Amino acid sequence: MKIIYGILFLAALAACSNDNEDITIQQAEGNVWRSGGLMFCADQLHLDNGDTLVVSLEDIHSFISGDKISVTYQETGVNESCPKFTNCKIIEIRKVE
Repeated sequence: MKIIYGILFLAALAACSNDNEDITIQQAEGNVWRSGGLMFCADQLHLDNGDTLVVSLEDIHSFISGDKISVTYQETGVNESCPKFTNCKIIEIRKVE
């Protein structure tokens, strides 16, 4: 009986670790860029590594263009309106002095 419980425990542990592999949380620094004139891709984060993240106004409403930020995010896919940029879900964002 202990062997069966051990096998079930290992199977459940393996299933949990497989689910978490799909979720990649990243952290980077960069600058806020807000165009104010574009309907799509108007609010972006230009990361120091060269990537550009498209964000919603609600995620960066307390920042102005040029603010240096540190951001923790999860990529959600390529932006359809601006194909070279990445949509993301902001987990945490803060201003860096």
